[in-house]
Amino acid sequence: MLSVIKNLIGQLFQPKQLMLRQNGRVSLLTVPTWLQITLTISVFATLVWLGFATAQYFKQKHGMSQLNQSVALKEQVWQTQKLALETKLEQQNTRIAQLDAQHSVLNELMSSLPSTITENDAEQSGVQPEQVEHERPTGSEHAHEENFHHHAIELDDAQTKLLDQLHGLISKRNQILIASMNEAGIQAQTSTLAQGGPYHQVQSRLLPDAYLQAIDSSVKLNQLENLVQTLPKSMPVKEDKYYISSAFGYRKDPITGRRAYHKGVDLAGWHKTEIIAPADGTVTKAGKNGGYGKFIEIQHANGVTTRYGHLHTIKVKKGQQIKQSDVIALMGSTGRSTSTHLHYEVLQDKKHINPVKLARVLERVQ
Repeated sequence: MLSVIKNLIGQLFQPKQLMLRQNGRVSLLTVPTWLQITLTISVFATLVWLGFATAQYFKQKHGMSQLNQSVALKEQVWQTQKLALETKLEQQNTRIAQLDAQHSVLNELMSSLPSTITENDAEQSGVQPEQVEHERPTGSEHAHEENFHHHAIELDDAQTKLLDQLHGLISKRNQILIASMNEAGIQAQTSTLAQGGPYHQVQSRLLPDAYLQAIDSSVKLNQLENLVQTLPKSMPVKEDKYYISSAFGYRKDPITGRRAYHKGVDLAGWHKTEIIAPADGTVTKAGKNGGYGKFIEIQHANGVTTRYGHLHTIKVKKGQQIKQSDVIALMGSTGRSTSTHLHYEVLQDKKHINPVKLARVLERVQ
């Protein structure tokens, strides 16, 4: 077998001569068998190595391509998960901000309830300030979305229940005041005079419509309550110092005996009984005025004017600012009068109002 191989190699790699010509001279170069075998083995090894390296190159290139695709896919999945988590976190933060805004409104509604809504009213309606309080979710609750939403729903339900109770109290008080104004013949007029302060905008975008309606109802109530405080809510003579000698409305005139309409009320009392201002205001007239005799007119808020006739002594002057309960005059019988008394009128925008009914209505809603 070995001899066969030797014969085969000898036949394949017989010594060969190479003819070389240089500068006109010819020389022969003999390539021995061993050199041919060495060169052949070297070429074959080089080709094998090149084939193997090429295969490894393409294999690595394919592997890198697959790895890049895998990394890109994982990054895409990660980005999707990240976006979902960010969206979920943003939703939770928005929910927390909404609950905080509702919490603030409820606290402010509670603190702005007028004193006319008594603690008994609040207790009967089930309003408890501690129900408003809430805590932000803890770390564990943030980690479990289900727990977070459960907590948020419970808190929102409690806030909604309290809001309904507060809104009920405010609406009820509004209805009482409006009905009382209508009964007394007073038109509610609002004003922005003498108002101001830093601007703290309500976070309307975070609040459901029910909260905005409750805020509007509270604003209306505060305006009505302020209005009540500025109206003539008492008679201009102390209760034990007068009696009504002639009521508001139709009567038989004391001078002519004919049918007449009495646009005020007559309060009879002792000579020089003190006349007091029933509300804050500005004196617009002070002096003699025909059948009124000695006369005072005072301008109050909300377009309300009060008039005082048949006075003995006037203790104020035109343009003077007066406060409720200030003594403005003494009772007399000047002008068209049959005896000592005060003729008292209340007007709103030139429309006469029954002073007795107004005082009784305002006393009832205090």
